[in-house]
Amino acid sequence: MKIVFELRKEKIAQNGLIPIQLVVRHNGKRLRKNIGLSVLENHWNGYRVKPNLKKEPNNNYEIINSELQLIEEKVNKLFLYLKGNEIPFSVEKFNEIFENKEEIIENKFDFFICFEEYIEKGKLTKTPNTIKGQITVKNYLELFCKEKNISLSFDEVNNDFFESLRDYSYEVKKMKQNYFAKVIKVLKSFLNWAIEKEYNTNREFEKFKAAEHDIDIVFLTFEELMNLYNYQFESDRLSQVRDFYCMGCFTGLRFSDLSKLHLANISEDHIVLSIQKTKTQNHAIKLNKYAKAILEKYKGTIYEPLPIISSQKFNEYIKECCELVEINQLFTIHWFVGNKKKTLTQPKYKFITSHTARKTFITNSLLLGMEPKAIKKIANIKKDAVLDKYMKVTEAFTDEQMDKAWG
Repeated sequence: MKIVFELRKEKIAQNGLIPIQLVVRHNGKRLRKNIGLSVLENHWNGYRVKPNLKKEPNNNYEIINSELQLIEEKVNKLFLYLKGNEIPFSVEKFNEIFENKEEIIENKFDFFICFEEYIEKGKLTKTPNTIKGQITVKNYLELFCKEKNISLSFDEVNNDFFESLRDYSYEVKKMKQNYFAKVIKVLKSFLNWAIEKEYNTNREFEKFKAAEHDIDIVFLTFEELMNLYNYQFESDRLSQVRDFYCMGCFTGLRFSDLSKLHLANISEDHIVLSIQKTKTQNHAIKLNKYAKAILEKYKGTIYEPLPIISSQKFNEYIKECCELVEINQLFTIHWFVGNKKKTLTQPKYKFITSHTARKTFITNSLLLGMEPKAIKKIANIKKDAVLDKYMKVTEAFTDEQMDKAWG
């Protein structure tokens, strides 16, 4: 549905005033309606009436523009009414309702039922992790509404709602600022979709802003990685977790992609697979000597090409591995809850998770002199801003090493 206002230039009056007409287009149908308002052509900007110059007579632009806005809102409500009551659009039905002097009562679309539809429709085109994130956000908003005793509708998604959600997230849930930014990003994506589906006409959400801060990148130095790679674990369980982790450090592949690795993906010198997160087909990664040695270790075993373990157990066991290898240098991470900066200092092994393997590959590749363009291609990084974060980390690391060596 599209709403525009046009001038009927063929109906120009002797005093130069031209009638404004409403034009509505929907499903290949178009209707025009005179709305009883007129304007001089040089005061019309194609959408609304321009303010008159001081030397010109008052053109009542504020009054006319206010009327045009009310008409536009009425048409939006009319279409929501038709859609909500499953009434097929027709010129006759539109005119009948539009000419009715009574206020149009909208059939309210249930906010969370629409959110559920948004998620279901997305399953055909979006990755499982994206869908999982959307479900988490929907559940979080439902919890917020329950605890705040709010019956949320599209009309109520305004600045007051945003401030209440922000305060609840930071003050009650102690949510990190970057995660709150993700909540708002998913919410805005859903609301844009709802506008396209004509479930919603409220655009107040477009003003919502939630800033992100750079996060600390946790990675193993090359020395730490080699110590982990060469360590002789007494337990097969820890040895297998170490090998899986190191495979991510030597290829830049995410945990989700390594978990789906099959023999068919592996040739003598390359891994070729489709990347789940970015939907990249036939992504090829050259196998270095360390990655080849790990794959060779499991060749002909029941674990070929790699042992598989759940992400929850994996994150528990890889910390145990790194503790045994004495990767225990104190490490500090920073984050924000609202505008309050938080810090946590612990031995580094406590911060090691499946996600840090990919970070280890990217950071060490930069430190070892690999061209950033090559790293982007190998690690399947789509945005320059992502790699820029690692560039800052490596600059800080080399400065630190200079200070240690030379004082």
